[in-house]
Amino acid sequence: MGNHIFLISQENFQECIQRGIYAVDSHPNEKTNAEIIASFEAIKPGDFVFFYVRNIGVYGLWKTTSRPFFDKSPIWQGERREYPYRVCLEPSIRYFSKPIALSDILDLRDKGKIWTFDLGAIVKKNHNPITTEEGKELIRLLLRNNPVFRSVSPIAKPYPIKASSLPIKLNTNKKGLLEYEGYLSAWFIRSLVNGRHKDVIGEYYDILNFVPTSFNKVMDVFLTHVTKVDGVDILHKFTCVELKTGICTEANLNQIVKYENWLTRKLANGDSEMVQSILISFDFDNRVREYVQKRKLIEEKTVRLLQYRVNPQADDIVLSEVN
Repeated sequence: MGNHIFLISQENFQECIQRGIYAVDSHPNEKTNAEIIASFEAIKPGDFVFFYVRNIGVYGLWKTTSRPFFDKSPIWQGERREYPYRVCLEPSIRYFSKPIALSDILDLRDKGKIWTFDLGAIVKKNHNPITTEEGKELIRLLLRNNPVFRSVSPIAKPYPIKASSLPIKLNTNKKGLLEYEGYLSAWFIRSLVNGRHKDVIGEYYDILNFVPTSFNKVMDVFLTHVTKVDGVDILHKFTCVELKTGICTEANLNQIVKYENWLTRKLANGDSEMVQSILISFDFDNRVREYVQKRKLIEEKTVRLLQYRVNPQADDIVLSEVN
């Protein structure tokens, strides 16, 4: 089960929850548009949804009832923009009338209990995935603020779910390289949501992308690995993934090693074996390959290298590991 924070204005908040629909607009810049789609692809049915209402706070709690879909039919009367990327939702657990104040969110950030929710970045985008543990902290605050149980009211006329998937464009140049990294990310996230790559990555739990870090950079993909043992969820590994459409260079390698070290300190209590690093690219510079081989010999730890190849006939991508 995933957890997501949607950005919304005060004006649109009530209309969205009354109709059980959240939607974002496409962007005329193809690079930005690809990133919007990639972010939305992490949403799956049954995920928890919180709303960050500008200048008020964080409201909860809803659950998604659909995968993201593409739909241009009008939602609101008089609205000229299409908002074609959509997901349906319904109220969940109980009615929480009092939201979480932004000061409480900042307190959680100071304590390290929330780290993926960047208030500065979310005002620039509509969707912010968070980890399950962060979602639990937000639910705890909602329960704290609303101690008296109030049942939810079902949506009278829920918005109809459409079967059309979000458009992921896997067009390549003559060499076979994808033009936009965002579409590579969108494909990868969709395939993870569909349960693929477990034979390579292992069983995964939380699926996040465009995760803020302390380096003023965003991690392309972040995964948690949780296994249930006798009814107890045990978090035992993290995976960070960097995606490149062209040739992976030493600079890209240095970036993911920084992320790996940062996650080891921040989340893994210094246990470097808890963090798995993966680079996905069309090809890899020889110096990258050499470093990976030497690191494996010296540290018995490596950065895994996966090559992608687009299969235009199947409108799909194939990953293969570089040994």
